Amino acid sequence: MEWINILKCTFTGNNLRELTSAEIEKINELLAQGKIWQVDGKLIDYKIEKGLTTVDGSYIYPIIKGVVVLLSDLALVDSFDKVQGELLSDDKKLVKNFYDDRGWHHEEGEEYEDAIIFEDLRPMSAEYIKNCHARVNRYLNKKGKYMLDGGSGALQFTDYLQYSENYEYRICADLSIQGLLECKKKLGDKAICLLCDITNLPIKEGTVDGFISLNAIYHIPKEEQIKAMAELYRVLITNGRGVVVYDWYKHSPWMNISLLPFRALEFFKHRILNLFASATGKAAPAKMLYFHAHNYDHFKNNMPMPFTLAVWRSISVPFMRFYIHPWLFGKQILKGIWNYEEKNPSYTGLNGEYPMFLFEKK
Repeated sequence: MEWINILKCTFTGNNLRELTSAEIEKINELLAQGKIWQVDGKLIDYKIEKGLTTVDGSYIYPIIKGVVVLLSDLALVDSFDKVQGELLSDDKKLVKNFYDDRGWHHEEGEEYEDAIIFEDLRPMSAEYIKNCHARVNRYLNKKGKYMLDGGSGALQFTDYLQYSENYEYRICADLSIQGLLECKKKLGDKAICLLCDITNLPIKEGTVDGFISLNAIYHIPKEEQIKAMAELYRVLITNGRGVVVYDWYKHSPWMNISLLPFRALEFFKHRILNLFASATGKAAPAKMLYFHAHNYDHFKNNMPMPFTLAVWRSISVPFMRFYIHPWLFGKQILKGIWNYEEKNPSYTGLNGEYPMFLFEKK
């Protein structure tokens, strides 16, 4: 596993190495005696088969079914003095739990639940969506050793595999172990699967040839989104390139105007449900998934590294479901939208729904 050389401890920043057989045996003995803890204070009920450790042995990171567990909460320590309690925020737990329990599950031959909830899967829309997926490739280096996928999820669409086609490894970094197990199934030994927080990447500076982050950053707490992008940029080599697909949501003027009736209905529906819950003493519906969209000025004024904008898709899924239909010349309309986006990538990226942030480290 040559790629261990690019990893680092999430606490100390020190190098990592593989555990020896003798070390694994000793760790399992201590586990059985209740003398090994996770950093969050919990004991674990499984045996270690493989893992990494810091050069001084202060932190242990298990490898479970090919997934390197580098999430700080889940690191193992042999002294209760090193226990720090839960480090993962409630908003991040919400995202982790949604994707572990629901988002990256699917029936045989069916789409992931995430796609069913959040994507337009109608055959009429397939060509437009496929063409939008292909846009990402234009802004990446064509080949390299390491392609980092920040917030990889389960690589839910086959189209997503193209970005690392000519790279030796694809580093899939995500909070969801269910998503990473799906990545491992699809990519085999090409996948370096890291269970981690991309706001604190366990990867050394200047080691990856390119990165992508597709529809993931806006699920990170609002005050940490720029930090996550800065982490992706930090690990990029000189002349490396990266793409982040974001969602302006209510900061998209075009979608605000076109979806005003839809959003008004949604607002009143949620208001009525909350009032009903309050009147009947029932709890308001639980939040399913954390989401926060900043506007362009937030990034323009606070981003510590240079970036440019291009369009990924200028129209949202609600727009497509509301207005685009086969009996209303849906395919032709989508083709026209695609052509307009192609002619005006920066303008449509700024005013439409989904922009791409483009990075290149000089």
